[in-house]
Amino acid sequence: MDVVFLDYRKAFDSVPDKRLIEKLKTFGLNVQLVEWIAEFLRDRKMRVRVHGSFSNWAEVLSGVPQGSVLGLLLFLLFVNDMPSVIKSHILMFADDTKIWRTIKDETVSIQLQQDLHDMESWCQEWPLKLNPSKCKVMHIGHSVQTGYYVKEEALTRKLDKTTEEKDLWIYLDGLSRRHDGSPDHERWVRR
Repeated sequence: MDVVFLDYRKAFDSVPDKRLIEKLKTFGLNVQLVEWIAEFLRDRKMRVRVHGSFSNWAEVLSGVPQGSVLGLLLFLLFVNDMPSVIKSHILMFADDTKIWRTIKDETVSIQLQQDLHDMESWCQEWPLKLNPSKCKVMHIGHSVQTGYYVKEEALTRKLDKTTEEKDLWIYLDGLSRRHDGSPDHERWVRR
């Protein structure tokens, strides 16, 4: 199995307010509720406090408020249609996204790469940028280790491989194999 862990660049800050409101309208929400949310997002300002000192107020031009239940819900509604653009398995929790496929041969790896391209297209359409330096791939239980790529501006970047990844505060570990193909149980015992 190959699992790709995706990371977005400033995910919550990148959500464009007007496009979010347009998406909310397509869900068939009550018009008054959509207007209330639009008002909630309009004319926001923020400042930062460090050691008791405050920065100047700055206008917030995009994004959903972090640290609030409504901010998380609005982000989830914004990315709600993302799974429809790919054919691989996908799990999403807030801005944590994983896609994976069971690798039987090279054609399956090619399909997973195509899903990454489709995710990039979705991100381009709905201004949410992947952060390739933090996206990773984990190969679990097989020796065919295909490289996967995503675009970063005009460049194509190969995703870093990982054997361990923290996911929702749980460490996932790609099971090591000995040269004869049998599981390396000693690795689990050492933990």
